[in-house]
Amino acid sequence: MINHVLESMNEVITNNYDQSHQAIDIVPSDGKDTNIIALESGTVSTAIKNVKSTNHKSKGLATYGNYVKINQNNGKTALYAHMKYNSVKVNPGQHVNKGDVIGTIGETGNAYGKHLHLEIQNSNQTKENPIHSLNKPNTNTYTPKQTNSNTYKSTNTTKQSTNITKNTNITKNTNKITYTYLNAPNYHYGSIVDGLKSIGSDSSYNYRKKLAKHNGIQNYRGSYSQNIKLLNLLKNGKLKKV
Repeated sequence: MINHVLESMNEVITNNYDQSHQAIDIVPSDGKDTNIIALESGTVSTAIKNVKSTNHKSKGLATYGNYVKINQNNGKTALYAHMKYNSVKVNPGQHVNKGDVIGTIGETGNAYGKHLHLEIQNSNQTKENPIHSLNKPNTNTYTPKQTNSNTYKSTNTTKQSTNITKNTNITKNTNKITYTYLNAPNYHYGSIVDGLKSIGSDSSYNYRKKLAKHNGIQNYRGSYSQNIKLLNLLKNGKLKKV
């Protein structure tokens, strides 16, 4: 069983864990506001709830906007950031159970588009890939209120299709201009990052920004709607390669 961090159970990773971004960014696949739930039971150590808007010039902890930090019973610490103003439901010192609603996905602090920034710090005070917490066996009896059957879309899962088309050299001639198109018709998940990786392509933010501009998507910020446009083009073999 897969653990969830969104009450709607339809998580999509839009930014992966690496050494420069020691967290993962998550959006709901339907793009709607949804509640964030606690991954594990624990005690709230920090709950910031008075940030009203986005601030791309913010620094330090202010970059998180509205955020909640929970000292989990398993010895790890979870930080949930960029929550919607006036949506945080918990307070410092409060005990929360696994699956309790702690706030709503938002765009406060240094955020580009509504998403959840999730960090996990282990007992050695080292940040680890949160995907390990999301994919761990669930031994708790908690059942989310909604029963959406969607499964978690992860860059590290071993259950993705092994029949992904890896041919990135589809060419079309239009008005004597020859384009090379990226194509992943058998990729059935919801992340442009994973889709690009599945065909061996660069999936970094800078490359996606170039792809967006090359394909007529202006002012790319990595938002949900922009990523979905890129992903649809990729699935249909219509994403022009840079």
